[in-house]
Amino acid sequence: MRGRVMKLEQRLVVAAAVLLLAACAPREVLFPALGLDAPKLDLLPADFESPRSYETEQPMPGFGGGGGGVHRVPVIWIHGNTVSATFWLPARQYFLEQGYTQDETWALSYGWDNPRYFDSTDLSVPSVDRIVNAVTNYLTQLTGEPVQQVDVIGHSLGVTLVRQWMKQTNSYHRVRNFIGVAGANDGVWTAWNDTRGQQRGVSWELFPDSPWLKQLSAGGETPGPTRYMMLYDGSGWGDVLFPTPLEDSGSLEGANNVAFNREDGMYLDHLELPRAPETMAVMLDWVAKAPVPDDGARRPVMRQTGRLLTASQPGALIHCTDDGSQPDRQTPGTERLLMTVGPVYSCYPQHPETQLAGPIERFAWAGEQAPAREAPSLQIEPAGGVFEHPVEVTLSSDDPDAFIVYNTSGTPIETGSPLYREPVYVAGPVRFTAMAVGPDGQRSDPVTVEFDISLELVEARHTLQRQFNPETPVNYAGDRKKGR
Repeated sequence: MRGRVMKLEQRLVVAAAVLLLAACAPREVLFPALGLDAPKLDLLPADFESPRSYETEQPMPGFGGGGGGVHRVPVIWIHGNTVSATFWLPARQYFLEQGYTQDETWALSYGWDNPRYFDSTDLSVPSVDRIVNAVTNYLTQLTGEPVQQVDVIGHSLGVTLVRQWMKQTNSYHRVRNFIGVAGANDGVWTAWNDTRGQQRGVSWELFPDSPWLKQLSAGGETPGPTRYMMLYDGSGWGDVLFPTPLEDSGSLEGANNVAFNREDGMYLDHLELPRAPETMAVMLDWVAKAPVPDDGARRPVMRQTGRLLTASQPGALIHCTDDGSQPDRQTPGTERLLMTVGPVYSCYPQHPETQLAGPIERFAWAGEQAPAREAPSLQIEPAGGVFEHPVEVTLSSDDPDAFIVYNTSGTPIETGSPLYREPVYVAGPVRFTAMAVGPDGQRSDPVTVEFDISLELVEARHTLQRQFNPETPVNYAGDRKKGR
């Protein structure tokens, strides 16, 4: 009898622990703490090596593959905050019913899947990069042909996340169509710049008119050869996250903007907009109008010969700007461009027949009689470190004629990475890399620093003991928890 009572007490303790932990911990933390495997969606091929989430550090579950082959550009869905790839199962079923195959439809869970652990855009960019790389590499191996483009559909946080992924990794040329549904492109009213809770990273990113949003849109809201559709409520009442005056926050300048509820007189809410048959029919109709890349074609790349810019393939056009903006689909194309001294040229090549484009690259010209110069240097201030709150990062070079590029994605730096024009707002823990490029093409060594914007540091500096005795040491070892 005593043994039964002890077992009952042990079960009650475990149950209480489960309830307590469930209130504050994501399942990736909760279940291993109890010696259990976290439940997850597992509809991936046995030979598909799922990439690890940058936030959870666990293999990303989800769906994709399973047969049917690849006969059109594959679709990758990117979910929003606090949910998972399961959110997109109804969308996958709809696409399968419209003729897509299992091999052409994918979604992986990049975040915590927990309403108390909010995901962050900057923290999730490396995960999206891993998702796209894993899917395209797998399908390339499966089909024996390079899968060079995908169509991406993002919802809510997934909209600004995909935009930031394309910008920070210079991946516009890899995305044929991007559909963003109910995104906070101009901010969301639930986000505040003084949030102290676990969601503070994404809150600082997405409060209306935030510095983070401004730098996301710097240089143009729809860059590169990508086609953009933004689908959102627009009425100010269907989607409670975007009331007036934010009813058009889901739009982008240069995109095909569809204020669905306002235009069609419907009442689809934030979670219905991306998965209702009526809106998915609109998405598929728009995707069907996109040019189809030629099988077996290869991408053009930019070529520089002195002051002359061209593409690597005959017939390919280059699309260039010289005013600090990024080239987009509206930028006129030309077969050749002669640079002048002074401007920084941002260009991408695209072949009008194959419809494949190359990555954005940047160029400058020093002039015919320019004296020889040394490679420029690059300084980052502050040079990384641990901070309680977001910081402004300033970049500089000893060469006043050099241009500077940077990224926060932890991926290799390129001349097509974001162009530095003003201090960069860092709202979360990121790996920050920058490089200076002189007008003669010489480059500084890439400089990489780590920023730890930590809620744990806030907590450590404001303990009860330190309030009574400010001389009490700050107990923080630089081991902030991702997702906080």
